[in-house]
Amino acid sequence: MSKTCQETGFTASQQAKWPLTHSSLTNSLEKSQVIPDSVNEQLSKDILELTSEQEISKKLSERRDGIINHLKRRFDSKFRGSKLTTFGSSESGLGLKNGDVDLCLEFNGEKPKKVLNKIARMLRDDGMEDVTLISHAKVPIVKFIDQRSKIPIDISINNSLAIYNTKLLRSYNDCDSRVRPFILAIKHWALHRGICNAAFGTFSSYAWTFIALQSLQTTNPPVVPNIQKHGKRSMKIIEGTEYDLTMSEEPKKLLKENNSQSVGELLSNFFESFALNWPWDENVLSIRSGENISRSSKKWEQQKPSIIEAVIDDKNVRLGKHSLPVEDPFDTMHDLSRVLRPEGAMDIREEFLRAFKILTEGGDWKKLTETKFPELVNDSANTDLFEDLRIMPAQDVKDMLEDLQSELSVLESEIEIRNNERKNAIEMSKALRKNAELQREENKIANTLKPRRAKIEQVKKQRDEVNNNYIPVHWIENELSKVFKRLTEDVDLMRTPSLQKEIELFSWFFELQSMHEHSKKTREFHNEFKKLLREQKNALFELENVKESGTEVNLFGDFANFDDLAHKLLLEMNPMHTEKRKLKREIGRLEAWIRISSKKGGQKTRHNNRSNKKNYSKRRNNVNVAEVKSRAASGGALSLSDLDTLLNSGGISSISNGQQNGTSKKKKKSKKKNFSPHRGNRGRSKKGM
Repeated sequence: MSKTCQETGFTASQQAKWPLTHSSLTNSLEKSQVIPDSVNEQLSKDILELTSEQEISKKLSERRDGIINHLKRRFDSKFRGSKLTTFGSSESGLGLKNGDVDLCLEFNGEKPKKVLNKIARMLRDDGMEDVTLISHAKVPIVKFIDQRSKIPIDISINNSLAIYNTKLLRSYNDCDSRVRPFILAIKHWALHRGICNAAFGTFSSYAWTFIALQSLQTTNPPVVPNIQKHGKRSMKIIEGTEYDLTMSEEPKKLLKENNSQSVGELLSNFFESFALNWPWDENVLSIRSGENISRSSKKWEQQKPSIIEAVIDDKNVRLGKHSLPVEDPFDTMHDLSRVLRPEGAMDIREEFLRAFKILTEGGDWKKLTETKFPELVNDSANTDLFEDLRIMPAQDVKDMLEDLQSELSVLESEIEIRNNERKNAIEMSKALRKNAELQREENKIANTLKPRRAKIEQVKKQRDEVNNNYIPVHWIENELSKVFKRLTEDVDLMRTPSLQKEIELFSWFFELQSMHEHSKKTREFHNEFKKLLREQKNALFELENVKESGTEVNLFGDFANFDDLAHKLLLEMNPMHTEKRKLKREIGRLEAWIRISSKKGGQKTRHNNRSNKKNYSKRRNNVNVAEVKSRAASGGALSLSDLDTLLNSGGISSISNGQQNGTSKKKKKSKKKNFSPHRGNRGRSKKGM
């Protein structure tokens, strides 16, 4: 893309896909058009209207807070001592209403990628949608969408530097009232034109923010200054690397001139600049420098393959480094264009040319931001969890609840069946594995029997060969001791032994020594023989035990087959468990709505209940108590209502008393009237509800 050529090498389909880029490369694109002032005026109105639409409503804010609090609770239980912090465009004020919510989990103890893997599994279990782990990015993240609200969320680990980036962007936002509308307009355009998604090989929303700010820094006169150039130097080590986090405390004072352009003019200049003077041919975009800096000074030369080369060779899925370089403001070695793919880079070039062409032809904002890939755009978050239920009749909701409960019951039965099958497979695998181990042990023991038997025979033969005239060693040792004592004791002159006697003693001593060596060797062979016999006996005993421990399951096959079956059943159950969780959540939602909707008519229902009680009380009071007691006293027939009246007017014992003393009736009536005010108090309490 850095060189123009008459023949690009594009195929017909590629020329059709990027017609303006192809025309630009072949010098056949008309570039002398001027954007009319009327277009700029209308753009300003449309952008300001867009900005007002991007204000976060109370319901959306509450829904976001609800999701974040839910995640905090989940992470607190999963990762003890962790801290979840919000950062990014949702905090700096430069994000679209339905843009990503960026969260940073600060956690020590495990590698970030390992933690993100656990988070991804947890989110899938919670039923979150489009859970994507991007582990090879400069900052690995997990992306997902909340199932009910459709709010997209990104989670990174120990991304502390991003918190300072958020502070920097907030400072730029505070510099001028046009910053937010301008950046929101560019993000909205990039999102709807399909070039604001790093996962699909285009710039991220974060990168577009810096591209937009660079434009505001380099317009004449600048709308925003270089905030990082001035201020007290602030150096900090994060994750083992030192960063210069210097930011001016009063950035507005850094501007020497005031820029009076409308936001519409600023946006037109933005598209014109990128369409006619493609900045990336020789430059690197750097808001830290406050201007475009040369590739050579940054040492970020375009590496092969270039964008054109990679597109022509459709086997290339990656570009050479520094294709459209955008420098991170703090991590200056990080190029935000590293995520780009060949087609993504071409789409970016094409969309700049398209935007400029539309504006020069008098096109409007609607056409400029026409949605290219609707499936990638989330225009509205769902803040009303019961929106679809509000228009449904109550009975339909109840029927739906019954259907889901029935479906859940069937699903739970299927899970239970598979779980039992899996348990049986595991048990069979264990039994077969045990048998295999026992068989190996049996073979091992059996393999020792034959060599040991041969050794026993050999030792027995050696023992027998030296055991012709075996005399116990202990007897020889005792005799040696006696002879030695006689030979070395003091001589009594009166009883001096003869020379012949001494010769015999010495001869006997030497013979005993020879016998001792012979007997000692015999004893060693005998002891070894006994030891081998014991080992052989123990081995035979152990072999019998091993045989008895085995089970008759070998006919069912190899344990590996049952391991495979258990794994297969587990894979079958995983989506079923996910479906079970979804059903339970939906059942919970329906039950919650039924409770909420019933409360709306609850006051009326309670009022009707009280009215019924009052009417019943009036009917009961209209009954002639004296007549009922008279019938009861005379043994007449009594209805259930008569019995109720009788019990509430003093019971059976009051019959005789009432007949004997007429005044007691009046007392009872008077006592009964005393209860009326209490009923009235309970009735009046409804007003305070």
